Amino acid sequence: MSNRLAIAIAILLGFTVAVSAAGTLKVIQRGLALTPDSATIAKGDRLIFTNDDDVIHNIHVFGPGGEDDSVDLGLQKPGKTLTYKFDRLGSYRVRCNIHPSVKMSVQVK
Repeated sequence: MSNRLAIAIAILLGFTVAVSAAGTLKVIQRGLALTPDSATIAKGDRLIFTNDDDVIHNIHVFGPGGEDDSVDLGLQKPGKTLTYKFDRLGSYRVRCNIHPSVKMSVQVK
């Protein structure tokens, strides 16, 4: 039985149905690197960036439109997290503006 059919039957019978939300992927900043350094995710998924270094980092997301299509999530102190939701299909670049070698690529399909 398909998930849609099972949900429809459950709703008709008056059951409460929990539908899974978009996915999340944890990205760790450690040793002046992002791990993983690349990811393929679905539209609507989120990346959660955790600073596991003892230095301040920054998360800057560059969308499919390049330099003019970017969001700077700001400074990130050690131990803190930042989250970004990927709402559009395409290729993204993520980097730390303080440490440009800290970077990753994201494909949203």
